[in-house]
Amino acid sequence: MTPLSHGLRRLATPAALLFGSLLLSQHIVRDSTMIAGLPDPVGPTGWPRLMLGAVGLCALIWIARELLALRRAVHQQKPIDEEYEGYAYGRAMIGLGLVVLYGLALPQLGFPIATAAFVALWCLIGGIRRPLTLALVTGIGCVALLYIFVLLAQMPLNRGQGVFDGFTVALYRLLGIY
Repeated sequence: MTPLSHGLRRLATPAALLFGSLLLSQHIVRDSTMIAGLPDPVGPTGWPRLMLGAVGLCALIWIARELLALRRAVHQQKPIDEEYEGYAYGRAMIGLGLVVLYGLALPQLGFPIATAAFVALWCLIGGIRRPLTLALVTGIGCVALLYIFVLLAQMPLNRGQGVFDGFTVALYRLLGIY
């Protein structure tokens, strides 16, 4: 397989993601005139459109990286995957399991605690080991998500059961969300 044909094959996934994000962003609801009638961009269609835009942006960056790698490979006559060490299937399975556990923990622990645990574990799996970095990413990320979802989008997120419900309400009051 030539570097050019291999490189073009590697562009298929990010191109499909870009195309899909552009297509889906126009069809979040069945009646597209409903979206135009919403006065506030932070509403029921705001978050899905933001996420689809982020997927599209990441796909564009991915395409740019693949094109640069293809250009280098064609000029240097060496394989694109020369530095590729292989996909970490074990980490991927742990990540998928973590996503499932997060979904199961949400009703019991509530959004703030389940999300903090999820983000912290995800960072650990990803290789972040410094306690300060881990605490800042987890704390700032969770607080930002709380403000975005609960305060701005006014989504009724799960508060948890028993003592976790009380903790969530106290945290929302402390942050000025309630």
